[in-house]
Amino acid sequence: MPFKRTRTGCLTCRRDGYKCDEQKPFCGRCVRLGKECTGYGLQLRWQSPTKPQKDGKAPKEGTRRRRASPASFSRRPPRYPAVSVSPRAMSSGIPSQYAYLLHHWSTNLASLITMSPTPANQFHTHITPMAEGSPSLSAAICFMAARHLSVLKADSSLLNISTQLQTQAIGTLRNTIHTENPLISLAVVVVLQITDQLFTTDSGVNHLKGAKYIIEQAGPEIMNCDAGVFLTSVCLYHDAVISVSKRTPPILGIRDDIPFLEEMKPIGSLKILWEIIGEISSMSNQDSRLFDIQGANIERNLRTLDTCASHEGDAGHTIHAYKEAAYIYLHRVWHNVGSPHPSTLKHARDCLNHLFEVPVSSPLVSAHALPLWTAACETIDATLRDLVRKRVRAMYELRHLPSLQRLEQDIEDVWDIKDRERTATGIDKVDCIRAILAIRQRGADLV
Repeated sequence: MPFKRTRTGCLTCRRDGYKCDEQKPFCGRCVRLGKECTGYGLQLRWQSPTKPQKDGKAPKEGTRRRRASPASFSRRPPRYPAVSVSPRAMSSGIPSQYAYLLHHWSTNLASLITMSPTPANQFHTHITPMAEGSPSLSAAICFMAARHLSVLKADSSLLNISTQLQTQAIGTLRNTIHTENPLISLAVVVVLQITDQLFTTDSGVNHLKGAKYIIEQAGPEIMNCDAGVFLTSVCLYHDAVISVSKRTPPILGIRDDIPFLEEMKPIGSLKILWEIIGEISSMSNQDSRLFDIQGANIERNLRTLDTCASHEGDAGHTIHAYKEAAYIYLHRVWHNVGSPHPSTLKHARDCLNHLFEVPVSSPLVSAHALPLWTAACETIDATLRDLVRKRVRAMYELRHLPSLQRLEQDIEDVWDIKDRERTATGIDKVDCIRAILAIRQRGADLV
């Protein structure tokens, strides 16, 4: 029976072209068919600004993006100085009843997602002040806060609120992206990307495409302020992680032109490692004649880091855990070698031991999911596996981020698959990432 198409059904039913009964939090059709109900709200699709119009005509004169003036990118003082912003001041465009969400962001959530090794929280320094006067950024922050509180309070009504806020953030961004300061638009995209990754919203949108568009349109001036450097660095981190979880080349490409903030210098080598990880992910698309050359170059760069990277404190342990994880990832992509090969087992053991040295309360643990996954999946030692379980659960108990629960389940599933493979054949050729892609129809949660 024909029905009037609406835009209010769940995203899964709209994608499949079926009528949705709009039950919440999960619609009846998705529950009945065992499908993953991806929620309600607007879909955001990022398109290349150079894509021609359907009628073949060029855009009308005067419709080009209005860029912010160069003065808005000045490094000293920054466009958005670090100040203490109250929830009331941040709540422009947000109903007053949502002030508690902004308060949760200010007092709790922002401190759980930062990886800054210094007392200064980079999210408060660079993102919170921008929310004043920006309905899209305020809504995006509230969207993340509502998602987190729904976990803490086990309150499904907060999921409905979060969907409304997500719709508001995306809708406002659509209307302002060509006129608003690109730093604010980039901050909105970053918050949406982090929320998707940490709270497994499964929106089906890769917001990094939007980040790439904003960065390219803004030009190099966006790097002339600390906020721009911070936001772009966050994008590079997520780009590297997603390139691993989906085994695809990075969207932003290898960006060695991005500086590191002074207060982030203790983990400066991490940026190099994110770039190396992105290069490894790109190897699958490499010409066969250059495949071995690129693999050898990456291995040489990793050996260089062995001698020059810091060995001190939580930052040193984190850097060397990433380095060991990069070796594991490289050898899997390059030679399809994993455990029980002695070198893989050694890299996995060393990586985990470095991670276990960092207190679970350290901000750097926010960046540990990727190396933890990479090393844990390759370990066959029962004691180390138990320590991995305890570590992930401790990370969850402190942060209550759903991505950590899925991380633990993904690791357990990979262990089961690899153990059965070794028992049956005596060898292990299981690619952990491809295993999760096959059984989950999604990438592993590595943020």
